[in-house]
Amino acid sequence: MSNYLVKEITHYCNVALPKCGQISEHVIDYYDFTFMLEGRMTYYANGTKYIMEKNDAIFLKPQTLRSRVAGNEPVRFVSFNFYALNDDLLPFNEYLPKCITSNIRKLIELYPPSHLTTFYHSKEKCTNMLNFILFELLDTDAMKSGNEHVIRILNYIEEHITDKITLQTISAYINLSREYTSYIFKRETGKTLTTYINERKLRLAKELILNEEMSLADLAAHLGYENYNYFSKIFKKYLEITPMELKKR
Repeated sequence: MSNYLVKEITHYCNVALPKCGQISEHVIDYYDFTFMLEGRMTYYANGTKYIMEKNDAIFLKPQTLRSRVAGNEPVRFVSFNFYALNDDLLPFNEYLPKCITSNIRKLIELYPPSHLTTFYHSKEKCTNMLNFILFELLDTDAMKSGNEHVIRILNYIEEHITDKITLQTISAYINLSREYTSYIFKRETGKTLTTYINERKLRLAKELILNEEMSLADLAAHLGYENYNYFSKIFKKYLEITPMELKKR
């Protein structure tokens, strides 16, 4: 996969408005990716109605017939219009419920400009921000499941990847029983929660071993593993090499 997904950004806005304005129906020749931070907006895409609420997003491809309904309540949203380097690398659905992770929200907060300008490398910064967001969404695999509970689980794991994550903490977070939490996650992703959590943690562990001067015991503790021997055992199981062998390389 390319290091970049975005070819060119043509429009960006990060705005809080007393109410959203209407967008008349027309066909777009670019990607429109809009993230709802606060409030509610109603879009139509090729005749399908989408009501966007907090933490939802809408992803519209070129040649989509798009419109937006005027609203009467305060809204805050971020919107990107852009062209992609490779359309095949953007497999998102049109409507992405509860997809805004804490990482995405933090990044948006770190980039305060409300619109693109010709100053201070605004376009370059905005392009890099959008690339990060797209990769973040791809990494969480949130688009593979339409189940809101599973999307919340995936987001929780990403946001707490260095914590000790258990079935108990996740089921309490989404307010479901442990049995049902385990069931829906396996049904929607094809993996057990334990397998998925370990895969995510160990991919990060591999990156840290290769790029950080940190003892292996400290690294294991940093990722929420209280027992280094257990960490080393599952590292070998998933990556077919021990942490020590990788570090010596």
